Amino acid sequence: MKLTVDRVELLKTLTTVYIAIGAKSPSPALMNFKLEMENDRLVVTGSNNEMTIQSVLPISRENKNIISDYELGATLISAKYLIEIIRKLDSSLVTIEIIDQTIVKIRDDKSEFKLNSMRAEEYPDLDLDISGEAVEFSAEDFKRIVAQTAFAASTKESSPIITAINVKADNDVIDFSATDRFRLSKKKFKVSDNHQFEANIPTKTIVEVSKLLDGGVVRMVISDKKVVFIYAETTIFSRLIGGEFPNTTRMIPLSFMCTLKINSEKFIEAMQRVSLLVTETESIVKLTLTEEEAVVSSRSEQIGSAEERIELFEYSGSPFTISFNVNYVIDAIKAAMSEDVILSFVGETSLFKVTSPNDESLVQIVTPVRTYN
Repeated sequence: MKLTVDRVELLKTLTTVYIAIGAKSPSPALMNFKLEMENDRLVVTGSNNEMTIQSVLPISRENKNIISDYELGATLISAKYLIEIIRKLDSSLVTIEIIDQTIVKIRDDKSEFKLNSMRAEEYPDLDLDISGEAVEFSAEDFKRIVAQTAFAASTKESSPIITAINVKADNDVIDFSATDRFRLSKKKFKVSDNHQFEANIPTKTIVEVSKLLDGGVVRMVISDKKVVFIYAETTIFSRLIGGEFPNTTRMIPLSFMCTLKINSEKFIEAMQRVSLLVTETESIVKLTLTEEEAVVSSRSEQIGSAEERIELFEYSGSPFTISFNVNYVIDAIKAAMSEDVILSFVGETSLFKVTSPNDESLVQIVTPVRTYN
């Protein structure tokens, strides 16, 4: 195998694929990029056995020559060293050549490197089949869905099922739900075709896909055991997380005793100021409400206390006090992506809802905490 390639274009491809390669792997082959030079393209594959990314670099794109002087073939090259070498080289073109199937020579007009390589046949067999229910999203819509849900998923691997985003399609509506059992973010998205499926997609996969998007359309294909995302010249394969996702519908209260409508930015700023005096392990803020007054406050036995009155708000209900994790509420308000938000309360110890007055497709639930009087 041999090719001369545009260095910047190759680096973009390698950087995308490198996302799927873990820091450690039980299989030495998976610490490598798999490079396959075909008749009209270079195919680069990386995997950690849970997620696989395959990206294609064409010989030319929009009348720009990307690959020249090539010979067909395939090899495995250390991902860590190849990407660093390509990143550090100073020329616009780089040549990669396999010698005796076990040595790869990487050079430009100033530098030359020789790395040990492995035969392509030593790479594990990967399930790269693309079949199942397919749904298309604009990049803008998909990025918004991820931004409004992914933050609420758990990061604790001891509970794998809630490290996923549950994606459930029923006719022309798809629900995206994420929860860490202390909060919930649920986004409804309407599509043009009817679908019936349910899948628990690793949040890490969805977030990485979102980061790759820059305009255009992304296609999501769901099958029994995996999800595939197809965007431009890149395809991301990921295993689904098995198990039954929590019934999040039961977390959403059906009626409320009081509501608060408040400016998002002002509310966040006030909470951030009063939480300056709480520790990371506490992160608790109290909200006290009457029709005349909205007050956020905090207290730390070790540090002190803080209190701030908010001027612009609309409150309906009896005098009310509730305490909550300030980070959870700030995350929920930011995800609403709205000038104002509405907080709807059932009781001081009951789950409460955060919504946007202009977007019924997103519902967020936060668990209050018991704290000082």
